[in-house]
Amino acid sequence: MNRLLQAHRSLLLLVLLCVLVLAVGRWALPANTALNAVISLGYWWTLVTVILAGVAFWRLREQGGAFVRPTGLTVALILAVTLCWHAHESFGFKILSDEILLAGTSQNMHLGRDVGYGVRATDVRGPFELLQSALDKRPLLYPFLVSVLHDWTGYRPANAFWLNAGVGVAFLCLLHGFAAKIGRHLWAGHVAVLLVGGIPLIALQASGGGFELLNLALLTGWMWLGMLYLEKPDTVRQDAFVLTAVLLACTRYESLLYLVPTALLVGLAWWRKRAAQITPVTVLAPVLLLPTLWLQQAFEIDAGNWQLHLRAADTVFDFKYLADNLGHAVAHFLSTDGYQPNSPVFGLLGLLALPLFLLWSLRIWRTPRQADSADTALAWLCLGLWGGTALLMLYFWGQFDDPVIHRLSLPTQLLLLVAVIVVLGRVIPQRPWLWKAAALVAVATLLGWSLPVMAKNAYGRMYTPGLAFAWRDQFLRQIADRQVLVIDRDAQFWITQKIAATPVTQAELRKEGIAFHLRNRSFSEIYVFQSFLFDEATGTETVYNEDRLSPAFELTPVAQRRLTIGHVARISRVVAIREGDKVIAQPAWPTPTRPEVSMPPEPTAAARLDYLNNWIKQLP
Repeated sequence: MNRLLQAHRSLLLLVLLCVLVLAVGRWALPANTALNAVISLGYWWTLVTVILAGVAFWRLREQGGAFVRPTGLTVALILAVTLCWHAHESFGFKILSDEILLAGTSQNMHLGRDVGYGVRATDVRGPFELLQSALDKRPLLYPFLVSVLHDWTGYRPANAFWLNAGVGVAFLCLLHGFAAKIGRHLWAGHVAVLLVGGIPLIALQASGGGFELLNLALLTGWMWLGMLYLEKPDTVRQDAFVLTAVLLACTRYESLLYLVPTALLVGLAWWRKRAAQITPVTVLAPVLLLPTLWLQQAFEIDAGNWQLHLRAADTVFDFKYLADNLGHAVAHFLSTDGYQPNSPVFGLLGLLALPLFLLWSLRIWRTPRQADSADTALAWLCLGLWGGTALLMLYFWGQFDDPVIHRLSLPTQLLLLVAVIVVLGRVIPQRPWLWKAAALVAVATLLGWSLPVMAKNAYGRMYTPGLAFAWRDQFLRQIADRQVLVIDRDAQFWITQKIAATPVTQAELRKEGIAFHLRNRSFSEIYVFQSFLFDEATGTETVYNEDRLSPAFELTPVAQRRLTIGHVARISRVVAIREGDKVIAQPAWPTPTRPEVSMPPEPTAAARLDYLNNWIKQLP
């Protein structure tokens, strides 16, 4: 027994380390302490993770022989698909308020290396500075990468969109190689790129500011590396595979699930080799996950992060949601009305192939020793995709045909794509013309369905918050003076644009502060952004509750935009603030001082400092 323990001491220590990390990440630290640790250490922890992953990928590249060089046709297909995506989708924030908060977090990482998004900001002392921040619940990898772009190219909100444009190209490259491997034919990669190119939802992600496409690209690379690793389980491939799983876990909440099949596959490789390859990266990997585990406590400290109130739900996960969510998923995949960012041909092929793929996977799970190493890895890793899909089907807000939830279907769509490629390449008897026929179907779908649907962009017009964000951006580009204050429930949008802003609720609570700045002409204008619904019979307007200001704020409309029928967004100027019938502040310019009146003495340094401190204190 002692010899057995001695031989497996390293493995036992690794297991104990994983248990310790789980305890420290989930239970040992109070929630507030854990979240404060994320704020101060999250940036640097993520930096170390990305550097280690970069070194591992470079070592894998130097090893050679793992990847196939792309052909001219491959490059042409990827370029054509990318151009189609960006021809019909413009850069912009697509989903409220997820993408704005990610942009705000990247801004804070760039300006101060702290994790969190700006809540209050000003440039009164010269540089734009965040006076108050709040921690977002979302993992850190995507905003970190955007902050790196800020560091290298200068701060601009559009860096989030450029990052996703680049990730889109990387995803197509990874997808081509991955599909060619599982289909065992170069044309399998061509078919996969064409099928995915015809899904408008991915075009949305490639031009937006969310982390969904990064998650999808890492998922593809993770599965490909897992197959390569089990074929040749050396330390170089193991490190790259394990660190890709860590990056995945740092991208989306549910991507933590993929750590389970990662551990199973590494364990299977060690069992086959009869030796545990415990490298420094293997030991560090659990430690690198600590900020992600700490961040999960945001859901425990504030149950509102689950957003149950938005759907009037009482539980987050429950089997009672399963039937309804499955119906919505089928409706999304097979919709033909153009109001879903889907490809019905791909959805039909995927749903037909899925049962056959499941039977193929079951055979491998039952007899893993008889299966090819790459097939074994693929079947085991797809457990993560099956598990993630099952989790979303039990989720209270798991309706794939909902404009907010479309993006959550992407890992499931990757599962459907894997099913199609496996069925064409492994289940159906091989025919030389089969892949080219599939490519013709994919091209016909892209030209006949996807491009017209993307050109009409009906699915994009269904999500009014996205339209409202686009109009905010357009209005901001039209005003010459950026020294303004904006009262808006989505104040983070303006802060990411380096514009002073405050939420509507805060403006109501700090009415005296806004009156102070109105009297002191701190801003050239104070604007209010509001949304209204109109009664079709009477034409009367009703302001959204989240945008409602008290009658104390006297407003004059400046600009208005119809978002949908009966729903308009309006930007107004604050012209006065009242206390009952009394005007306590209005932006009237003072009468110029007469020449014969002597100028007041220059304030002392102490007086200027006192005024500055009071000015900042009065910010809403």
